[in-house]
Amino acid sequence: MESKKGKKLTKETIGLIGIVAIIILVDQALKIWVQIAGEITIIPEFLKFQVNQNTGSAYGIGSNSTLMYVATHIVILGVIFKFIATQNEFVDRKLKVFLSLILAGGISNVLERVVRGYVTQFIKFQQIPTFPIFNIADLFVLMGWIAVAGIFASFTVKEWRKKK
Repeated sequence: MESKKGKKLTKETIGLIGIVAIIILVDQALKIWVQIAGEITIIPEFLKFQVNQNTGSAYGIGSNSTLMYVATHIVILGVIFKFIATQNEFVDRKLKVFLSLILAGGISNVLERVVRGYVTQFIKFQQIPTFPIFNIADLFVLMGWIAVAGIFASFTVKEWRKKK
């Protein structure tokens, strides 16, 4: 398979696109299912699916600024995509996978915000009242950023030790 510039799409690239597509589809399907099903207890007194329409940012900060959030997220996602595309030969597979998790979660939430004007949050820990309600896309974004931070921290420590 070839892209517009004549470069061949590698198996790795196709795999990353597949990961992103699957995460988006699973997240969107769960959001639709939960909106239809309503509140569902998963583990009594601990975990339930409770539908919440987040018009704000992470953890519900701010609200009714859909255009600003969409624009900001598109810029961030564009930077990540551009980084993966232009630094392909210098970036290892792990980092590409973790950045793809961030892309998938971000794209899914932006897509929903554009289509519905809000992001559906539904995973609620009942024992922690101050803990925010979140969704699958949020989990992938968080896991991706933590892993990327870990990779950069590990690289920095290795470089620091080399200089000693």
